[in-house]
Amino acid sequence: MADEDKENEENPEAGKTKSNKKGIIIIAVAVVLAIALSVGATIYFLGGDDRAETPEDVSEDAEVAVEKGPAVYLDVKPPFLVTFDVGGRQRYMQVYVSVSSRVQSALDALEYHMPLIRSKLISTYSGQKFEELQTPEGKLALQSQTLSVINDALENEGAEGIEAVYFTNFVLQ
Repeated sequence: MADEDKENEENPEAGKTKSNKKGIIIIAVAVVLAIALSVGATIYFLGGDDRAETPEDVSEDAEVAVEKGPAVYLDVKPPFLVTFDVGGRQRYMQVYVSVSSRVQSALDALEYHMPLIRSKLISTYSGQKFEELQTPEGKLALQSQTLSVINDALENEGAEGIEAVYFTNFVLQ
């Protein structure tokens, strides 16, 4: 023990170099391991299919990505108000309409062409029979007609169609 104390007194850095070498080796192994894991993960995630993608595959992937995107909603304002003459009596229908699409450009086109679309929808709504609109089937048929009128108008203007139409408030009086 006295000999070890004497060696440490003569060469105090001898004990430190052994611990420094161990620390450097541990750090070097950790860095090499981290690099190997990141390279392996990159190859695994980017490797995927061995076959080459054709342009059809790319376009199918793009369509799937569009379909799986979140739905974006737009309230059509102001609400539609239509009058009916039923048996010599004045009747009203007020409809609040919202639309959805997974493509923002379709909603932008809808807003841009709103005067045309509102005109076509008011004509469509005015041509309905009040008694039919009072049934659930009549409301669903009107909802379907609304969707087709909007999509036809957008298609004629060269824009993408919308996905769905919702009546958020439907009042018959």
